[in-house]
Amino acid sequence: MENKMNRRIFVGAAFLIIGLLLTFDNLDIFNFDLPDYVFRWYTFLIILGVFLATVREKVGAGITLIIIGSIFLVDRMSDYYYWDFYIEDIFRLWPLAFVGIGLSLILKRNRGNDYEKKNIENDNDHVDEMGIFSGAERKVYSKEFKGGKLTSIFGGTDLNLVNADLAWGTNVLDVFILFGGCDIRVPSDMNVKVKVTAIFGAFSDERKVINENDANDGKELVIKGLVLFGGGEVK
Repeated sequence: MENKMNRRIFVGAAFLIIGLLLTFDNLDIFNFDLPDYVFRWYTFLIILGVFLATVREKVGAGITLIIIGSIFLVDRMSDYYYWDFYIEDIFRLWPLAFVGIGLSLILKRNRGNDYEKKNIENDNDHVDEMGIFSGAERKVYSKEFKGGKLTSIFGGTDLNLVNADLAWGTNVLDVFILFGGCDIRVPSDMNVKVKVTAIFGAFSDERKVINENDANDGKELVIKGLVLFGGGEVK
């Protein structure tokens, strides 16, 4: 848990510093002569890849986006600095695919069978859904739901907990929304607390009826996270 928090703080601080520096540049407080190739769509892919690989722990998807973005970045830099590089040259590195497969098998084996069995057994009690330029839907029927993660980036996620129940204690559902949306459907008697930070967006509890149930005392679902230029609802 501490390592996850450290990664989140590091990435958050990086975004904060970059945002402040660019704002100061726009306000002519400090002038940064950044090349025009920095402000391109592939730079966004690299930043998004770093976020997914570190904070969201989607290493495969994150590295893939970083590689794709870096290929186009290097190609653009070669034009800017007159390097002898062509994007077609990247296909000469195809043997690295075998290296990636080998590393994946080695790392997976080192986790051990106990770790894999634990993940399989608890899979129904947790969610980890991503909607990137697409949609993701998940229905949960577990009676010991313990939270998880929802990520919506230029896409949407739909989590249905109507037929689920919470585990005892505080169960945390972490959401991240960037130019996307998120819908979470819950039973009317589920104890839900929304603690989401929204910047140019919103996340709210839109349930029309909220019933009280003594059996749910001691159980709560805390929805936290960050919304940037998007929105989400609890229904």
